[in-house]
Amino acid sequence: MVRQVGRETNNEDGGKGRSGDGPNVARAVKYGLYLAGAGYAYNEVANNFFLSTTSLHDGKKGFTSNERLRLAQAKAREYYTSYHAADSDTRRLNERPLNPIRTCGNNLFVTMIDYRAATYIHVGRLVDSTEARTALVRNLSCMKGHLVKDECVAKYRPPKVPKDPDLTKSPLYDKKNKYALTGVLNEETGAYGYTSRSITQPFVNKGMQHFHDAIQSEKGLTFKRCIERLEALLDKDCGLGEEVQFAAGQAILNFRQVYAADEHWGHAENVVMQTLSEQGWLSRAETSRLDATFMFEDPNKNPLKRNKSWVGPNLHQLDGWLQERRSRHGRVTGEELNYAKMDDLKYLPIAHVKLNEQSNGFEDCSGLGDSFTCANAVACINHARLMSGQPRLSKEEVVVIVACLNAVYDDTTSIRHTLHEVARGCFAGAGYAIEDADEFYEAVCRKAAQEYYGGRYLSMQS
Repeated sequence: MVRQVGRETNNEDGGKGRSGDGPNVARAVKYGLYLAGAGYAYNEVANNFFLSTTSLHDGKKGFTSNERLRLAQAKAREYYTSYHAADSDTRRLNERPLNPIRTCGNNLFVTMIDYRAATYIHVGRLVDSTEARTALVRNLSCMKGHLVKDECVAKYRPPKVPKDPDLTKSPLYDKKNKYALTGVLNEETGAYGYTSRSITQPFVNKGMQHFHDAIQSEKGLTFKRCIERLEALLDKDCGLGEEVQFAAGQAILNFRQVYAADEHWGHAENVVMQTLSEQGWLSRAETSRLDATFMFEDPNKNPLKRNKSWVGPNLHQLDGWLQERRSRHGRVTGEELNYAKMDDLKYLPIAHVKLNEQSNGFEDCSGLGDSFTCANAVACINHARLMSGQPRLSKEEVVVIVACLNAVYDDTTSIRHTLHEVARGCFAGAGYAIEDADEFYEAVCRKAAQEYYGGRYLSMQS
């Protein structure tokens, strides 16, 4: 009897102990779920935010590497192939994204990285043809000055004429200019170009000497090196693949600086564009509309809708003030920090996104407005064609240049232009209306969304 009572007592104590563990286990599970949820939320915001194309933990400066964008582009290639391998009925049934909430890229994409990757691949494939290759090769010959005709120069009487129109014989052909690092990988940031501004690296001005040294380094490219690389790639490619487009974009941007030099054909905007305008090849009213998105943007415009970076200039001013204080001890001088060629650095944004005009979605944004750089480059190409007896660039040929420049600029670097900005600059620089660029952009977004989401769904089924 005594043994039995003792056994019962022990069982009661044991039962109380086990029942007391229940709330502790439940509490531990609850806290574990909280931590897991917090970790998931942190990762989604820091590394997979729907409006961002970068990640905090990128192994570089934080929010600067293009690794996330490159992975998205690889998937977009797969989706593009799957979509175009299917028949028309299958495509039509699978074009809408599973997530119906689309607030990016003309309100046709679920996330900003979907938009960037899909449009990059679509535009690249759009011009991958023998016709586009032929158009580019013809432009290269005009750009180098190999087709310039004396009778055309005499007929159009440009204000500036180089002693030798063959630019490959000019000292500037093999000299580095401010676009020397465009499209060149920056190991520190993990993106292309000289520098990138981000929330973890808000200050980017290291002075004119640093900028000059970076351009003149081994990494910096000359127009000659760009052309040599491009021609080597063209020899291997019967069409106009992504690698060729990228090399062409670098060459076009570096070409613009050489062509529009004072000792050659003159300033791009003041001389080259003026000649084109006189011949009816360019509308100054349309190019002025480009300026209205940046230089003369309404200062009362909602900051969330501005094309011009509104945080960048304040950061730039603060950084300049801090560096000037330190310069008293022999560091960077105020003159170096405020050098005219570095002025655009102040407009580099922290985030490449803005609220659209309808306030119902988001658009990619460079912080630099519609691209006058692209307008100048295309105007120089058209001017070279004019002096070579060639017709003005057609809209189809403009699209080829858009694709080449977008191949370089569609990156996570801060010194870039968006697809829409590039298109507007190129079409205006070729003498077409801004509305032509807008129409092209809308068509690209619409078709790219169909290919991306349709192809993704088809890939999931296979």
